[in-house]
Amino acid sequence: MGSKRYFEALIDRQWAAISLESSPGSCVARLPHCELKVDTVSLAEDSYSLLIDGHSFDVTVHRSDGRYQVSVNGTSFEVTLRDPKQLWREAAQGEDSAGPVSVTAPMPGKLVTLLVAEGDPVKEGQGVAVVEAMKMQNELKAPKSGTVEKVCVVEGQPVNAGEALLIIK
Repeated sequence: MGSKRYFEALIDRQWAAISLESSPGSCVARLPHCELKVDTVSLAEDSYSLLIDGHSFDVTVHRSDGRYQVSVNGTSFEVTLRDPKQLWREAAQGEDSAGPVSVTAPMPGKLVTLLVAEGDPVKEGQGVAVVEAMKMQNELKAPKSGTVEKVCVVEGQPVNAGEALLIIK
């Protein structure tokens, strides 16, 4: 039986929602604009061989201070991952109240309504978006008071679990 995990990854200075559904020897990675089926073989600790659409990639991964140094066929990338559920808990507890906070989709579904626009002031607990999942509508609330810095989606758009819908600063 496989496992499913949700992350936000810093890619080209923008956070993107990613879900990984893994089973022995393979995984499906769902990114904002594509889905990849990846066959995986662990060669050694932190070293992998990946097969994606008939193309082979040698990958090494080294973790340091919550960041990952990833080498793909000899080209290095720095990757930062964060768990959107952890961010939501921290924002709810006020641990990150000074910085921007993402309002994320709690599960896959469709964004039905945006209740705010970029530049709008919001109060903690105020409804900011409505997501429909499994024929139920869920109103998402602002985790802190502030201003809507960026709206990342449009009404009617399908959303993935953990995907950033808007950012409040």
